[in-house]
Amino acid sequence: MGLTEWSKRWNTPPARETVAKKIKEFISPPAPIKQQIINAIYRLNAQIHKLDYSLGKLQAYDKQLFEKTVNSLVEGDKSKAVMYANEVAEIRKMAKVIMTVRHALERVRIKLETALVVGETHATLAPAIVALRQIAGYLKGMMPDVFTELVEIDEALQTSMTQVSMSVPVSLDSAIVTEEAQKILRDASIIAEQRLKQHFPELPTIEQFAPTSPQEGAAKVKEGK
Repeated sequence: MGLTEWSKRWNTPPARETVAKKIKEFISPPAPIKQQIINAIYRLNAQIHKLDYSLGKLQAYDKQLFEKTVNSLVEGDKSKAVMYANEVAEIRKMAKVIMTVRHALERVRIKLETALVVGETHATLAPAIVALRQIAGYLKGMMPDVFTELVEIDEALQTSMTQVSMSVPVSLDSAIVTEEAQKILRDASIIAEQRLKQHFPELPTIEQFAPTSPQEGAAKVKEGK
């Protein structure tokens, strides 16, 4: 594809093919590919903000449950401490999923921004689309509104890539694309694990907590001993 042809396809809608399509697109013409990607970036940012808000709420709730766990240990109420600790564990599972999705979406956004800068969508959109499809699956039951939005963004990006790749079809199922998409998720999971340890303090165990007095026990928990 020559530079002139690429520039035309990048900044203007693709050529119409059928009469029906001509009529449909005359009434509601598709946005230029570049604009579609900009829209996708904007929508991804909105979902990242939603995830940040949810993480903030989870962290606040986790702090409350953590303090209740500590207080129960100080009071010697083992059964109540275990109950709160189990709730904390569930909260942190949710937090890790959301953190993983959030950082994966950042990687996808970077790929889209790269496509805007260099104008090469074949190597950037394909893994971004595959990763986004998998990312959305994590949130289907947890945050259905974000799941729906991510699916719509993914479909829009697929349409964009199809328009760009009419003369050079790109497979979303190729080993290279799949591996790069998996790398996005693996890297996001590693970052999420690190951030989880930074923002969510480790719970004391029953075995570690053997105070001679409530005051000493509380001090041990706060010091992480």
